[in-house]
Amino acid sequence: MLRNRLCYGLVLLGTGLFFLCYNGYVSYYVFLLSLLLPVVSLVLSLPGMLTMRLSLSLDSPDPYLAHLRKGEAVTLRLGARCPWPFTGSRVKLRLAVRNTLTGEERREWLVLVPSRKALTLEHSLASSTCGLVECTLARAKACDLLGLFSLPVGVKRLPACRAFFFPGVYSPLLQAEHLPALDGEGERYSPTKPGDDPTELFGLRPYRQGDRLSQVHWKLSQKAGQTLVKELSLPVSDHILFLLDLNGSGWDADLLLDAFATLSDFLAQQEIAHRVGFLGKTGGFRLVELAAPQDTRPALEALLTLEGRAPLPPLSREDLPGGVSHALVLTARTREPLLALLRGRYPSARCTVIRAFAQGDGPLREGDQILLRPGRVQEALQGLTL
Repeated sequence: MLRNRLCYGLVLLGTGLFFLCYNGYVSYYVFLLSLLLPVVSLVLSLPGMLTMRLSLSLDSPDPYLAHLRKGEAVTLRLGARCPWPFTGSRVKLRLAVRNTLTGEERREWLVLVPSRKALTLEHSLASSTCGLVECTLARAKACDLLGLFSLPVGVKRLPACRAFFFPGVYSPLLQAEHLPALDGEGERYSPTKPGDDPTELFGLRPYRQGDRLSQVHWKLSQKAGQTLVKELSLPVSDHILFLLDLNGSGWDADLLLDAFATLSDFLAQQEIAHRVGFLGKTGGFRLVELAAPQDTRPALEALLTLEGRAPLPPLSREDLPGGVSHALVLTARTREPLLALLRGRYPSARCTVIRAFAQGDGPLREGDQILLRPGRVQEALQGLTL
């Protein structure tokens, strides 16, 4: 806009000099026309500037929410439409992009030339780190035909577009030991999924074709007036506990979440249930049971919405579950009180600390800690026994 105003100033200076140096009606009309031109441009463009409509969406099943792995990209669509035939010369948009995990922000200026038909500009949205990336139109202004005047376009009512970029999953060589519970607590049963353990009843359901007659509960079927089948329970051997103590920067959290997603995916592929504890939205301790690959997504979404730092709250013995044979602490700064609590709660269990690299950290003790460095997560986890 500044360039257009400078150009118009030069035109006005030229017509003014022409009017002063040439004594005739032509110079008068040319100078008058140069004075009226901005007014005519504003009058013709004003209805279009006032009726300008903008849109912001993602090229995904949900136009305002996408789920991707970090490194992948989704198309961000910015649209502008003006029903007035004399549209403005352009619309200038300021796009604000923020990663809530790392706190990284950037602002981009984009220019659209709208028309009566909807015009869409496609913009690639990607992230090299995991996190929840929020995209909003922070500001927009419509210009007249000559680009001399501008009016703000309302963008406050436009919904923000969000994209979850989940951690990367690597393929290190891992091993899983099927250890019994070492603290005297027996197996648990899943409260949500049936199984094949005949010693525990999960529930009853209506008879379906193919069910065995030995599974029919005849007494309750007679009372209910329909054939009911017994569903057996599913034993859950979640003797592995992850504690996500994201007490460093967002970049540290990115490394730790990569490691957790890799280990959790390996256990899920081996059909080994496990549990993960982390900071909940209300500030308390949250414990989630993971038994399948799709169970990891809700836990990761909850972590990615905590905006970076998510240190574990002070824990007591009662907060920790029983039946744990291996506890893994993923942290940026090792906290001795937490390790002491784990040793007291699980005296016979293994405890492994997976720590994000940070400048100025002291040396690691051999054998019980793993150091994560950027770009070398798979190498750090190589050979780990869970």
